[in-house]
Amino acid sequence: MVVPVASATRVRVIRLSGEIDASTVDLLVHAIEPHLDLTQGTIIVDLCEVTFLGTAGLRALVRAERHANRMGSKLCLVSGNTAVKRSLAVLDMLRE
Repeated sequence: MVVPVASATRVRVIRLSGEIDASTVDLLVHAIEPHLDLTQGTIIVDLCEVTFLGTAGLRALVRAERHANRMGSKLCLVSGNTAVKRSLAVLDMLRE
């Protein structure tokens, strides 16, 4: 999994690629965690290049969203992959 991060004052963009499963979820967590304390900001997680999103990745994204909400921030997920969109829809994390 590749994890480049771009940032502006109140916006962070984290671009993920590859497979997110039990063997790579720690990379996801380490990529997102430092940005979760952003107060009143937006964290965009770009999943467009993610080819698989397993339950471990979904759980990590749910925890990240809850943490961001507690900080007054918003976690936004972006995906163009149909399989990833289906996974997000199951957890009601898909907004179109």
